Amino acid sequence: MFKILIVALALCTAVVLSAPVDHVTSTTQPPVAILESSHEKHEDGSYNFSYLGEDGTHRMEEAVVRNQGTENEYLEISGSYSYFDANGQEVTVTYKADDHGFVPEGGAILPQISLAAKQVSEQVPQPDLDYAKPPKV
Repeated sequence: MFKILIVALALCTAVVLSAPVDHVTSTTQPPVAILESSHEKHEDGSYNFSYLGEDGTHRMEEAVVRNQGTENEYLEISGSYSYFDANGQEVTVTYKADDHGFVPEGGAILPQISLAAKQVSEQVPQPDLDYAKPPKV
């Protein structure tokens, strides 16, 4: 359960940090209407959701429970979101998250960041070895 919490927190942090920052004092803008929305949550913890805003922004995400009922249970999450930048260009980011980490790609995410995240997520975890302490001399 702790792993699920960490993955979810990492995912939320990455989504927030990858959004563009408006350095110009902005005026208050009216809320964006949601044109389409769907969500499902299943008893095993898996879920999916999506939405489409009237400004063309959209997001979708799907989570599947892996190793269900074991000590190594985790959510495998995949999704994407898009928005239009200040120049009117659509920016799309796709991401995956699991027990090995979070991997964002595309949009404003630097390719070096995506590559580093992917390499770390593909590393095979080393087993925890309990070494006996050396005898006192």
